[in-house]
Amino acid sequence: MLWFSELLALCFAGIVTANPLATQDQRKLDQRALTIFHAEDFHKERSAARAQWEKTLKKYHVPITEQVSSDLNTMINELVFSSIQKAVNGDPSDPHVYWVDTAARTHDWFGLKVEGGRYSYDNPDCIYRLIPISAKYSYRIHGRRYGKGVADASFSLISNPNSQQTVHALYDKDLHVNNDGSYTITINASDTKSRNHIPSSWQVKQAFIRHNLGDWSSETPDDLKVEIVDGPKHSKPYTNKEIIASAKKNLGESTFFYGFGALDLKTYSEPLNHPKTPQQSQSLGTLTSQAQSFAPFQLKDNQTLVVTLTKGEASYFVFPIYTEGMITTDPSRNQVSLNSVQSFQNHNGSYTYVVSRRDPGVYNWLDTAGRDSGTTMIRWQGLATSGNAAKGIEVYSQVVPFDHLSKVLPKETKKVSTAQRKQLLEDRAANYHRIHYQ
Repeated sequence: MLWFSELLALCFAGIVTANPLATQDQRKLDQRALTIFHAEDFHKERSAARAQWEKTLKKYHVPITEQVSSDLNTMINELVFSSIQKAVNGDPSDPHVYWVDTAARTHDWFGLKVEGGRYSYDNPDCIYRLIPISAKYSYRIHGRRYGKGVADASFSLISNPNSQQTVHALYDKDLHVNNDGSYTITINASDTKSRNHIPSSWQVKQAFIRHNLGDWSSETPDDLKVEIVDGPKHSKPYTNKEIIASAKKNLGESTFFYGFGALDLKTYSEPLNHPKTPQQSQSLGTLTSQAQSFAPFQLKDNQTLVVTLTKGEASYFVFPIYTEGMITTDPSRNQVSLNSVQSFQNHNGSYTYVVSRRDPGVYNWLDTAGRDSGTTMIRWQGLATSGNAAKGIEVYSQVVPFDHLSKVLPKETKKVSTAQRKQLLEDRAANYHRIHYQ
């Protein structure tokens, strides 16, 4: 009857009994982060961040319009909250799994209304979670997968919570998951060859975990818990004063790494309206099994940006639209991103998108949410970390007048009516809420 028990385990593995993000640890950490956010103004750090973003934008002659200024205000608020979130769960002797880098939860979340904490190119598909790590301790992460899992997942050990330089990582394709969906990952300084082991070192400060949902209607992030199995006695709990000091350090580093590194060096140094062939990297928050293409865009009201890309050897890709603050605009209500599962594919295997503020009536529309300008970061994930895995990926783009779209779009382009668009957006919101609400 072994076959029957295995079948039963597989059936139970697909059952989601509760939102795996809605944990008591999440509530406690959110509550403490909110308390600090409302008690401390971070005025000096906010001013420095604003100055850096404006310096970069002015360098590339981007006008600071009323809309851009408002978007920068939103970004700075979220950058501050993200810096606090990293700090409240920063004690490696008292680790918790903490969901971060997500849009505001303005609805009732454990009786809280939680600020947004996104920064430097959030991905609406991705559930980001962090665990503080030290080589002095040995950790176990206990995971449970639901159904077939998600489009892509990874567990990265990083040396800095702000630059997010990867030291070691475990990728989904290498993760051993039991028939019932459970798995255990060990993290310590040993060099054991166990399949689900990630070696730590003196450099490592944090485990940064990504679960990318391709199909928002059915995929669910893994349930995760962490425990210490060996190491020195727990230190005293961090005081609010220590957390504020750590948050200020995070905010200062983030201002440099994102406002200069990501916005200037990675994005605005690239040609306007021209996402190019992607490259792989392991710094500034990029995943080592990921290739990415950055570009700023600026369009007139009667213009669109038409982008055609290929998937290459990636298992998953996503094409989001961002403000100059490098965060998406209300991704539950606006179609500001589409991934490889959500997109309509051309007959030749490529994908064509129309970026515009007006609805062009095509399925693969990427909405600028009323903006004339902003930034893009296209990601391809699930790539090999050695060799030239991004070689087979191609990206083509052109600015096209709105009324000339029919001349350049593939004949098989899927069209949508106003009523169909309304339904698509309603479905998007419902599927987003399935994960982001209790």
